[in-house]
Amino acid sequence: MSEPAVYVYGVVNGSSPAAKGAGVATAAPVRMVAGDGFAAVVSDVPADWRTGGRDDLQAHDRVLAALVAQHAVVPMRFGVVMESDDAVRERLLAGHAGELGALFERLDDRVQMSVKAYYVGEALLREVVRRYPQLKRDPESQPERIALGRDVAAAVEEQRALDQDLLLTPLSEPADDVRVEPPAAERQALNLQLLVARPRRAQLDATVTRLATEYGDRFAFRYVGPLPPYSFTELEWDS
Repeated sequence: MSEPAVYVYGVVNGSSPAAKGAGVATAAPVRMVAGDGFAAVVSDVPADWRTGGRDDLQAHDRVLAALVAQHAVVPMRFGVVMESDDAVRERLLAGHAGELGALFERLDDRVQMSVKAYYVGEALLREVVRRYPQLKRDPESQPERIALGRDVAAAVEEQRALDQDLLLTPLSEPADDVRVEPPAAERQALNLQLLVARPRRAQLDATVTRLATEYGDRFAFRYVGPLPPYSFTELEWDS
């Protein structure tokens, strides 16, 4: 019978408490592989295991969520498998010790939070027309209709940029770093990832609450975290 392979969830500082719970695939216990001042969070999987389905993805996310609630973690993408504990020590922990050290300095006592804002109903078009009432005109010819469509499209893009700035400025204030990601849907006004010091979480919480109250007729907010800090841990890794 072949030796099991090792599934890697992420890396924590070596002083962090041991991980607990069940992992992907066979639900083997999550454990730690220590080396070079860090510890990889891993679990055993069959040697011939390949990236699984939804259950495995949920197990991966569950393990990382338990870690980030209390500790800084450099997360690995879903599906990273190595051949042994020694390979984890040598290729990941020792081979990337410099990168990992720099990342943990950046992540120290910080968490990733996600804020997404969605337009409520026709709020985007309402604001466009409020700013440019001339766009309500009824064109009489095909060239006029084409010109109006072009003007409306330009005004919508302008309004999107204004709305993003309107929300981004106060939300960024408590953060040490931000990533503005492309909208994932037409109705999405803002897709923002923030790296926030844990002591400043309360300030960010209050800002999101204030914006939701002040602009509740225009935006619906989805505020999630702490999350594994994928947006702020660009570890160059090829398993």
